[in-house]
Amino acid sequence: MSPQRITPGARARRALLIDVIVAALLATLVLSLAAGLGVVAFFALPIFLLGLLWIGIERLARRLRN
Repeated sequence: MSPQRITPGARARRALLIDVIVAALLATLVLSLAAGLGVVAFFALPIFLLGLLWIGIERLARRLRN
């Protein structure tokens, strides 16, 4: 069998997914070790969720245009 070819887009998405998972694990570790950063997380979490919503809306709009 020949090896499957992975498109550059799929490779980039996998790399991004791994980066996001590592970032989430590091953020969880830091927040558990430093309680003062919990205040930062309290304000950063809504901003993060709004960013994810924004990205989702842009992707949906792009799919609907195509």
